[in-house]
Amino acid sequence: MNTEYFAELSRQLAARGMPEREAAATVADLTGYLAESGSTDPHEEFGAPDAFADRLTRDHGGERPGADAETWKWTSDIYTDRRLLNQYGAEGWEVEGIDFVGRFVCRRVPGEAMGWEYRRETTRGTGEHDALLAELAPDGWEPCGRWLHMAYFKRPLAAGAGPAAALTATPAPPARHVFFSPKYRGLVALFALSVVLFVLAVGFDVIDLDRPAVHYGVLVGAVGGGLLGWYGVRRDIAQGTESS
Repeated sequence: MNTEYFAELSRQLAARGMPEREAAATVADLTGYLAESGSTDPHEEFGAPDAFADRLTRDHGGERPGADAETWKWTSDIYTDRRLLNQYGAEGWEVEGIDFVGRFVCRRVPGEAMGWEYRRETTRGTGEHDALLAELAPDGWEPCGRWLHMAYFKRPLAAGAGPAAALTATPAPPARHVFFSPKYRGLVALFALSVVLFVLAVGFDVIDLDRPAVHYGVLVGAVGGGLLGWYGVRRDIAQGTESS
């Protein structure tokens, strides 16, 4: 079923003028995303191939975006994503999706851009995501990407701010593509330090892996530390923790 879906999507993209190499890369990204999300039905995830091809090629009347359209892909951690999404959304960047490595895929057309606002919610499974979408849709929110248990939604700033949301000028595209907060970098550094200390301890025989008790202790410590770390991240996601 998945093979048939993506084969048809490839045909639809080609029919709309997308270059063969770009279409192949797009299908590869979507296939990887589907595997990461755990979903088994691309129809539920993306919709009908022809309608999805229209969205991917921005087909509004049969024309692909002009050469002046700007694109930008970037990534962040859970402590900065919402703040940055709204910061750059106010500059006209519209998130069209999240690729298979977790980057926000954005697009903006100078002279035609409008402001966007974003929100992040946590969902578990397609049913919960669909229920959330039905709840948010009346207020103008539409889905713009999913990553693990996080679902992202967008709507034009005009839905809440009215005419004040119109953009008279757009800043230059950001030069950066990666935004990690001090808290995230600290967690990564702590993990790396723990690994280095463990390797040094084994190398200098401070830890004797030949002893069964040590094997058990290392296993319990690794599993326990991993679970505590995952619990902390899940808690921060649920609480919407942000870094300034």
